[in-house]
Amino acid sequence: MISELTADDMALGVGQVVAGIGQVFPVRPLRRGRNHVSWVMSSSRGLLVCKVLVGLGGSLTARLAEHRRLCEYGVAVAPLLAFAEACPAVGYRPLVVLEYVPGIDAEEAAPLLSAPVMVEVMRGTGAAVGQLHRVPVAGFGDPVMGLGSGPRTWPEVVEVRTRRLLKTTTADSSAAALLGSATDLVCDLAAALTTVHPAASHLDIYLPNILLDRRGRFLRLLDLEHLRWVDPVLDFVKPAMWMFGDRPEWAEAFASGYTSVVGWPQLWEQRISVATGLELISGVDYWAQVGDWDMFADYSRQLREWLDSDGAEHVWSAVR
Repeated sequence: MISELTADDMALGVGQVVAGIGQVFPVRPLRRGRNHVSWVMSSSRGLLVCKVLVGLGGSLTARLAEHRRLCEYGVAVAPLLAFAEACPAVGYRPLVVLEYVPGIDAEEAAPLLSAPVMVEVMRGTGAAVGQLHRVPVAGFGDPVMGLGSGPRTWPEVVEVRTRRLLKTTTADSSAAALLGSATDLVCDLAAALTTVHPAASHLDIYLPNILLDRRGRFLRLLDLEHLRWVDPVLDFVKPAMWMFGDRPEWAEAFASGYTSVVGWPQLWEQRISVATGLELISGVDYWAQVGDWDMFADYSRQLREWLDSDGAEHVWSAVR
């Protein structure tokens, strides 16, 4: 279990992953995520962040290599120093070492910041997402892992990804029937999106994954373990679900920042409908797997509403 890890284990792991770094000392823990535990470490190279990952499936090496490539393009993400897919010191779990960037995550900072400052945070976040989406990619990634070589078109990605999920889902028969009907609809809606181009997409943008400086200004996007080469409109789904529900001014600022860099996505309504369906389908399956029945019920409700509206009730319909 990841809870069995100690800070000393992780410090030792940094020494195994970063050649010649010398002795490493734990400084303080960071917020624990669903799929990771992290510590700030002191070293001869200054402060570092050590993160041990769990439950993220395969292709981690490819995903972290993509993270490093984004750093090279100057995208506002956490600087990646080194990683190992199986580090002995932490029980052969994946371990990632990042350069420490002083700041505070937006969830922790939000209660302390004024409304106008938080609007500017959303504007900066939107611009950073636009910057991310401008980085060239080779094509759509594999529908399962999200990177590497995948189908030629977005409808093919959607079809392969959702049909495979139907075959492997652990959801009960009622939820499986819901997933089947939703899959039919999302594939039908995606069929017209043959001109969509892929982009490197974060896919986990919400307040804890936005780093601010001490004055409350946007600094970086954090936690890129879900990176995929997909339709970049997928990066609009979680912000709407987790940040914009009762804050339309945040949605407007995010959109303004995004369009200042890359322009508003064409075929918006069709693409955000498909992106919403994909998130909800994946979420119903995921929350059933991990046994979080409150989240499962919420995602199931939203998926039924999306299905009953033929995709019209997408996540942005209430905020724009």
